[in-house]
Amino acid sequence: MVRPESLERWRAAGRFLLHGGHRVFVHESGPPSSEGVLVLHGFPSSSHDWAEVAPRLAGRARVVAFDLLGYGLSDKPAHGPFSLFAQADLAEAVVRDCGLERCVLVSHDVGQTVAAELMARQEEGRLSFEIRHAVVTNGSTLVDLAQLTAGQEALLALPDEPLEQPLPLEGFRAALVGTFSREHPASDAEMDCILASIRENGGDRLVPRLIRYIEERRANLERWTGGLTGFRAPLSVFWGEQDPIAVPAIAHRIRELRPATDLTLWPDVGHWPPIEVPERMAEAIAERL
Repeated sequence: MVRPESLERWRAAGRFLLHGGHRVFVHESGPPSSEGVLVLHGFPSSSHDWAEVAPRLAGRARVVAFDLLGYGLSDKPAHGPFSLFAQADLAEAVVRDCGLERCVLVSHDVGQTVAAELMARQEEGRLSFEIRHAVVTNGSTLVDLAQLTAGQEALLALPDEPLEQPLPLEGFRAALVGTFSREHPASDAEMDCILASIRENGGDRLVPRLIRYIEERRANLERWTGGLTGFRAPLSVFWGEQDPIAVPAIAHRIRELRPATDLTLWPDVGHWPPIEVPERMAEAIAERL
């Protein structure tokens, strides 16, 4: 498969580590340090979502981003493990491999829920590194407030197993375009990178498996809501108000349950702050280093 140029550059600048017998893609930038920024991406894309944010931070901090198992350039084993608990274990393994001891944890979409698990572990005294500040962007950890699309519901209705034929991703393109804001619409190049990251290593057959994170959120709603709202270190929330799925009510609920939360709403942004407004996203993170 020929990758889009931007995705190929991202890959060339990264490396792979082995975890549980699977290759995991890791991208690092910035000066060597035991402190830095750890980025967790969302569904259905990859760490490349942060490709325009990372270089804007690299002059100020070490930035570590990686592809969750089943996503992007990481391996996509037919039978996982894709549990968000396992993805949190993977995040800890990446942190250990990179030698990070303290970090600003930045998350988006499904990565937000992986972050909630890591935050819960910190409060339980069993996280292997320290989150000194959490930065959360659009995501539906509080899944009871999410407005799922017909496409998401259709994927959830499929059997929890790999597809026999690849998912027709051009229909997927239209659905994803609808989650960007009017002011910052998705470019063809950006969409090409997202779709290519899904296709990589046969991932277009695994989408019905990966989307089970929604069911896992429902089953663990209390724990992961508590992970976000019971977190005692600083928490900053940056939310695109035009998100049709992870609606602003989720951000307001987080603030309601945790009044000390630093909440910023961006009325001109949709579901994808790191892609839509990378300069603004980078500056928000930099101010919390």
